[in-house]
Amino acid sequence: MLQEHKHWSVVPGLLVVALLAACNQDRLSPDRSLLGKPSLKERQPCTPGKWTGGGRIDPTGNRLAGNYDNADEPSGGQPAAPDPAPYMTGKVTFGFNVFLGSDCVVTKGEIQVNWHPAKLAWHVSIHDNVDAFDNQPVSASTFDDNSGGRCLVVGLPFPPGMTARVNPQGGFEQVQFEVCDNDRGGAQNGRINGFHVDAMRWRATDHGDTGLTYLTGGNVVDHS
Repeated sequence: MLQEHKHWSVVPGLLVVALLAACNQDRLSPDRSLLGKPSLKERQPCTPGKWTGGGRIDPTGNRLAGNYDNADEPSGGQPAAPDPAPYMTGKVTFGFNVFLGSDCVVTKGEIQVNWHPAKLAWHVSIHDNVDAFDNQPVSASTFDDNSGGRCLVVGLPFPPGMTARVNPQGGFEQVQFEVCDNDRGGAQNGRINGFHVDAMRWRATDHGDTGLTYLTGGNVVDHS
């Protein structure tokens, strides 16, 4: 009987020690459900305001070509286009307006991009803080590039980017849009190797990347 009593008197003590150790471990390990997710403002720096513009680029697929904005392509933490790049070549035209809120979410905007050799057109429509085609918020970022300009990237992170309608098929594709206002809102008087100083980049999950390319014609304006 003495042995039996000793056995049961030790076990509760061990249980108490184990419970205390577990409690202490809980204090050291934060509850992930209480941490929450970082806000878009914490993840993406931005200046609220309006961006507008449109024009044409003619990506060649050659990084050494005079129309390729090598210096500014990795600005703002953006990855370089694949090499050889870009995969989208030929005439590309675009037009857009983007209104960016202080939380780095696009409040409203329209982006239209046409890749003429492939006869494809992408359209992004953002209203009431969400993408009209998937009902998800669209995050953006603004930043100074390496040449003294100011850039806007819409659709972060990429992937997934944002959802665009693709015509004429009527399907959808995940995309990202970038423009750089290298004359800071002024008229396009500057030239780099004969091209306008502003630049545009279009990335699409199924059709590739134009790379950041100087405009053949048109203008990008940061109204901020």
